[in-house]
Amino acid sequence: MDNIKFIYFSAKWCGPCKQFKPFMESLEKAGFPVYFQDVDEDPVLAESYQIRSVPSIKIIQDDKVQETLVGVQDPDALVKKFNLYYPLNPEELMDKFGEYEGKS
Repeated sequence: MDNIKFIYFSAKWCGPCKQFKPFMESLEKAGFPVYFQDVDEDPVLAESYQIRSVPSIKIIQDDKVQETLVGVQDPDALVKKFNLYYPLNPEELMDKFGEYEGKS
């Protein structure tokens, strides 16, 4: 599973990015390999991944983009998607997400 990473591209000026970032942080705390990248801080990286709008998530496996998710995602669907690529123990996952659910 070391060959999987989820890169969350966002920007400080992006309202939806600010709203969605706490959820992405909770995914990282739950154990998913989430990496945060501000498109303005590293425009070359953003360009190399062809980021055209934020927020965007790139699912990388073996250094190849497997999927691109653009815009704010449904939290349940995103957890299921991440779990397909990087399976976590469901009980552990639910325990850690209890913290986030109270923050809506």
